[in-house]
Amino acid sequence: MTDDPSSDEYVGRSPEGIAGRLGAARRSTRTALLEAEGLVKRYGGVVATDQVSLTLARGEVLGIIGPNGAGKSTLVGLLGGAVMPDDGTIRYDGADIGRLPAPERARRGIGRTWQIPRPFLDMTVRDNLLAARYSLHPLARRADAEAACARILERCGLVDAIDLPARALPLLRRKRLEVARALALDPKLLLLDEVGAGLVDAEVSELIALIRSLRSEVQGIVIVEHVLRIVRECCDRLVVVNFGRAFAEGPTAEVLASDDVAAVYLGTAHAAAKGEGDSAAVTAAAEAAAVSAQKLAAALVARAAVPYEAKAPLLELRSVHAGYGQARVLEGIDLKVERGRAVAILGTNGAGKTTLANVIAGTLRPTAGEVLVDGRVVTGSAPHVVAGLGLAQCMEGRRIFAPLSVEENLLLAARRAGAAERAARLAEVYELFPDLKARRASAGTSMSGGQQQMLAIGRALMGRPRLVVFDEISLGLAPVVMDRLYDALAALKRAGLTMLIVEQDVERALALADEVHVMEHGRFALSGPARAVRDDPRLRHLYIGTAD
Repeated sequence: MTDDPSSDEYVGRSPEGIAGRLGAARRSTRTALLEAEGLVKRYGGVVATDQVSLTLARGEVLGIIGPNGAGKSTLVGLLGGAVMPDDGTIRYDGADIGRLPAPERARRGIGRTWQIPRPFLDMTVRDNLLAARYSLHPLARRADAEAACARILERCGLVDAIDLPARALPLLRRKRLEVARALALDPKLLLLDEVGAGLVDAEVSELIALIRSLRSEVQGIVIVEHVLRIVRECCDRLVVVNFGRAFAEGPTAEVLASDDVAAVYLGTAHAAAKGEGDSAAVTAAAEAAAVSAQKLAAALVARAAVPYEAKAPLLELRSVHAGYGQARVLEGIDLKVERGRAVAILGTNGAGKTTLANVIAGTLRPTAGEVLVDGRVVTGSAPHVVAGLGLAQCMEGRRIFAPLSVEENLLLAARRAGAAERAARLAEVYELFPDLKARRASAGTSMSGGQQQMLAIGRALMGRPRLVVFDEISLGLAPVVMDRLYDALAALKRAGLTMLIVEQDVERALALADEVHVMEHGRFALSGPARAVRDDPRLRHLYIGTAD
C-alpha cells in the first residue's frame, strides 16, 4: 500500500463506483492525526450527522463537500467541539477528545475558522490575536506575545492592518484574520469552514496560496468548502456528505469527476444528463415551484403598504460619504431605485457594498450626503424608523436569532399584524420555502446555511416590505440552493417588489437586475442597464481583475 493520498491504491477500487465503495476504502499507513468513528448528532427528530466516520493522516489536507443541509457544518462543529455528539468517538493525536469542550480542544492544538468571520469587531487586529495567544500562554511576556502575533500577521498578509479595528477589514482580510487567530493557537490541526465563500477569483488565488503554504506549518488541515477550485487545488482527498451520511470518499480528482457526486453536489444542474424521463420530472417540478412562487409573490407585493403616491424614487442617495472612524469607505455615492425595479450592486470585497447597505438600513450614519425615501430626507434615522417606511434588510451573515425557533424568527417581522394576517403571511412564506415549514419548531441556527438564508429572506418578506436589500444572500451556498433562492427573487421581481441586490455572484445578479452599479474604492465605477454592463469590457477588470 502506498502513502500517496492521490494514488489509486490509496483508496481502492470497486465495481460499484465511488458512491458505493466507501466501506472498502483503505486508509493511509501513516499515523492518523484525527479519527472519527460513527458520529451521530440529532436535533430533535432531525439527524444532522448519521454514522459518519473519517480519518485524517498526518501531513494530509482533507476536504468535506456536499450540498447545503448535508451536515457539513455540524460535522466540523463536532470535530472542533462546538457541538457535542450523541454517539460516536473522536480521537485526536492518539487521545479521545469526543467529550472535551471547544476551548480544551483549542488548547490541545485544534484551530478553526468560521464560515462567517467572528472577530472581536471593536478590538484591533493585534488584540484579536493576543486574545487567542494568551488563552494558550497566559503567563507569556507581552513583548514575546506581540512578537509572535506580528510574525503570524506578516505570514497572513495583515501586518499593515495590525492597529486597525477588525470591523474596518473587508471580507477577504477578515477571513485572513480568522486564519491568523487560529494560527495564534500553535495548532497541529486546522479546521477551515467555508474560507472561500464570497471571494472573487483573484482573492481565491491568494487564499489558495496561503492554505498551501500552511501545509509545512501544521500537521493536518480539514477544509469544508463550496468553492470547488479551492477543493481541487488544496485537498489530497475528499469526503462527500449527503443527508448527514458520508456518501463517497477518495482522491480529489476522482471524486470531482464522479457523475454520482456531481448529481449530489450540484443537484438539478446535472438533471439533463439523467435522461428524458428524469428531465421531464425536474422540469415539471420546477414549473410547479415557479407557479407557487409567483402566486405568493403577487400576494406579498399586493399587501405591501404604500404610504402615498410619489413621483420621487422609492429610494435615493445623494453624494453619500461614509466610513468607520478614520477609514473612509463610501466616496460620493449617487443612487436612485425606482418602484418595481431590481438594482444590483456589484464589486470586489472591500469596494464598499455592505457599507452602502448599512447606510440604507440606518445602522451607519453617513458623514455627508442625503438618504431619501419617497422624496423625504431620512438621513440618520434609526433603523426601526427606516424599517417602518417599508425598507427591509436581508443582511450579510443572515442574523438569525439563535434562541428562537424558525417560526418565532419569522413572526418577529409581523408582530404588529393581527392573528389572521400573521397566519396568512406564515402560510405564504412556508409555501415559498417548504424547508422552513418542516423545521418550524427547530432553532433557527440549527439549520444549514442555505436554510438559514431562506429564513432570513422569509423574515424580510413577513414585514410586507416595499423594498428589500438582499446583501450577499448567496454567500457560502451550494449552486442548487442559490438556484432556489434566485428563483424566488425572480418571482418577487415579476410581482413588482422593488429590490436592491448586493452580490458577489455576477452572473446571477446580472440575470435578475434591471440596472447595475459596479463599485470600486467606494465609488460607482460602472453603471447602466444589466445587458450593457454585462457586455462592457470594463466589468472583468473591475470585478475579477486579470483572473483567468
